[in-house]
Amino acid sequence: MSVVFRQKLNIDFERLNEDIRLFPQVHPVTPDMKITHKGVSRLVMLDRYTFKDTEKITLTNGDFVVLTIKEDPKFPARGLGYIMDIDRESKKAKILVEEEFRGVLDDEEESSTGVIWRSLDVIEKPLELFYEQIAKRNATGLAAVEKTQEKRVEWTEKFYQELVNLNFIPAGRVLYGAGAGTDVTYFNCYVMPFVPDSREGISDHRKQVMEIMSRGGGVGTNGSTLRPRNTLARGVNGKSSGSVSWLDDIAKLTHLVEQGGSRRGAQMIMLADWHPDIIEFIISKMQNPRILRFLIENTNDETIKKHAKDKLNLTPLTMQEMAMYQGIVNYKHIPGLGGFSEAIIADAEEKLSTGGTYTVHNPEFLTGANISVCLTKEFMEAVESDSEYELRFPYVESYDKEEMRIYNEDWHKVGDVREWEKLGHKVRVYKKIQAKELWNLINICATYSAEPGIFFIDNANDMTNAKAYGQKVVATNPCGKVA
Repeated sequence: MSVVFRQKLNIDFERLNEDIRLFPQVHPVTPDMKITHKGVSRLVMLDRYTFKDTEKITLTNGDFVVLTIKEDPKFPARGLGYIMDIDRESKKAKILVEEEFRGVLDDEEESSTGVIWRSLDVIEKPLELFYEQIAKRNATGLAAVEKTQEKRVEWTEKFYQELVNLNFIPAGRVLYGAGAGTDVTYFNCYVMPFVPDSREGISDHRKQVMEIMSRGGGVGTNGSTLRPRNTLARGVNGKSSGSVSWLDDIAKLTHLVEQGGSRRGAQMIMLADWHPDIIEFIISKMQNPRILRFLIENTNDETIKKHAKDKLNLTPLTMQEMAMYQGIVNYKHIPGLGGFSEAIIADAEEKLSTGGTYTVHNPEFLTGANISVCLTKEFMEAVESDSEYELRFPYVESYDKEEMRIYNEDWHKVGDVREWEKLGHKVRVYKKIQAKELWNLINICATYSAEPGIFFIDNANDMTNAKAYGQKVVATNPCGKVA
């Protein structure tokens, strides 16, 4: 690495190497290292994949750091900068933010100078500033399984050459975990088995999702085995709150579990097109009141109308607001007077017409996950033929004690109402809907809220090689979604 390049990075590499000696997992910077990446790729490498001094035992003035420069509860922004000063008493540091990251700063002085004060809790010191350091750590970690020192040395070099020449780039969790000596997963994404339809089963599923995400993995869940809303829960002489509410509970884990201090979790949650809660599921993430009103006014299906109305919230105008908007509209009828644009007048007319302001109920609902609908061949055939489609689920209300025992033991192993019926079990038709109505609902919501995605589950099972192992596709993980 040239002296000019070192100076451009504005980092004291001799001191950094002294710090690195305290961390046996990390390889020191050497003169031949040069791969830092650029722009977002550089930030992602430093933020997600590098080994860091998480306890900040070496943190001092002049250090290069990655930090949260904008602390927004929904959309925090990460960036890079240099420590100018540390106030240990208040646990804050003065940072000079690199110029390319200053655009997200709201404070005018911070944005112009790049100088900010931030809590030490949101500041991290990466010890690996070059991709070559990550590659060496990965190669050392992957070769550690070899039984002799000679073999470990041999395979460390082989792995390193493949990695450093970018012939092979591991998944992110491997880049982050291999050779780091941390208890994290080397797999990026997982798909869970079907969720058992019981409080205990849901709790176990939730626990596993939390454990996987805490170790860095993304998770895919198919909730089609959970009984629909208002279905009898005989054990407690009550009714189920429905699959969608339970899936929202699982999705909330994404906001709770922080993955190695580098990113929030990722989840994909799916529901089959035959599930009676499918309409509620599709509408649940719609954030656009106009589209909800459009659905109410244009659909022929009463269930779609109901769930769109349930999602929509109208805040009525106060008397003062009505007078204000009427005053604006009155300008339209007074020749020669200006002051309000056509857009402002049109907005006032709409407010008076609707009688208030529309928002959505539960705007945070299911936001911890991407959602997708598992589409079957039968549904797509019904769409093409413009015929009715049945929303169905095992008829648990009619099951006797023995049938419930079989349901509790086997339903989540099957996970498909079509297969369950073929096995001779009773199935209840909750609703018949024109397939095109449901198809249009999927497309409208996907167009205006980017969700739900679609997953052709029958096609996936027809083509998967998992059949050779006696397995089937249950869902996909966040990496495999189809939008």
